[in-house]
Amino acid sequence: MNTTISMWLGIAFLVLGVLATILQAWLWGFPMVPDPGGPDPHGKTTAPPFWRYMHRIMGFAFVIIYVVLMVEMIPRLWEYQFELPARTIIHACMGILIGVLLCAKISILRWFQHFGGALPALGLSILACTIILATLSIPFAVRAHDFGAALEPANLTRVERVLGNVDFGEEVNIRTLVNEKAFKDGLHVLTGKCAICHDMRTILYKPRTGKGWYSVVDRMTKKPILGPPITRADTLNVTAYLIAITPDIQGSYKQKKATQRAQEARVAEVKKAVTNAAKPAAEAAPFDMEKAKTLYEEKCGECHDLDEVDAHGNDTREGWIKVVTNMVDEQEAELSKEDANMIVEYLVRTKGK
Repeated sequence: MNTTISMWLGIAFLVLGVLATILQAWLWGFPMVPDPGGPDPHGKTTAPPFWRYMHRIMGFAFVIIYVVLMVEMIPRLWEYQFELPARTIIHACMGILIGVLLCAKISILRWFQHFGGALPALGLSILACTIILATLSIPFAVRAHDFGAALEPANLTRVERVLGNVDFGEEVNIRTLVNEKAFKDGLHVLTGKCAICHDMRTILYKPRTGKGWYSVVDRMTKKPILGPPITRADTLNVTAYLIAITPDIQGSYKQKKATQRAQEARVAEVKKAVTNAAKPAAEAAPFDMEKAKTLYEEKCGECHDLDEVDAHGNDTREGWIKVVTNMVDEQEAELSKEDANMIVEYLVRTKGK
């Protein structure tokens, strides 16, 4: 299934879930009348038959879409060859939980009507899981299908020029690769075939030249894969798509690098400051213990329980400097050099050896 069909099925799944739950809430407000010998011991509803049938049709459609999406999702989870990100794990858990709740609801409707009072809660739970699942997938799918600047004339000219400089080892009609259809085909290859063996974050981590993208894709086609093989047309289309989105990758990469450099500079500054602060307390300037305690509790308590500091035990000044610099370096604690100095001094005075 390509990503476009999957995206629209996901949107339909969400809409059906919302409408079916709203309709169920309305139908549930109609009184029940006795129905001796009927299948439901609670009696028979007086809700309009037309809307009951509509609710049933929505339910059938919801279940059918669910089965189609699960048939698509479960094999892909099995084929993944890398550690799944948290978003994918939550997405899978919500999908499985919806299946469990649907089975429970259908069982009550068919065989265990005496548990009918649980149906509203089950319906609401299914809706909640559906909304969470949709929130984790639909925005990303819609964003992936919005080629945006990739289809602008200037970028299309750039892609055509870059592809013209790539040695494909054969005659290739470049113009057939520089259009929206080719980019969509490339996107489907990327998400449906490349992502089976590689995390998308790894694939799109940094920009590459046209030759670089083609070299990576061509090399992957020569390796054994678990999923469907990557054809020659797939190779050309995904190369063109990756070249088309390279400016966006470049912008993201630059921003990431700038953030990383700023973090490294801040860590270096804090490390230097707290290292220079390694002098006896008697030589230090007047020290406000209450202010230092408040700062320590506020900053150190953001990420962990302060009991962990007590469990660490007393330490030397050099030891506490190492603890604080590790907080900045590894835990990305937001500490200025003045804050770091004050926290080190507080720890030395209260928990120093």
